[in-house]
Amino acid sequence: MEIIRFTLFSRHVVFDGEGDKLRNKRIENHITVSVVIDMECGNTKN
Repeated sequence: MEIIRFTLFSRHVVFDGEGDKLRNKRIENHITVSVVIDMECGNTKN
């Protein structure tokens, strides 16, 4: 379950493996942050 999602604006460098080169470098201006919780229900006696 997602509790909150927001965008943090910060300039940083990202490396990705797409394209002809293995390390393509690009500048991003934002980071998307998600706060999630994984809830499980079941037998808790063990």
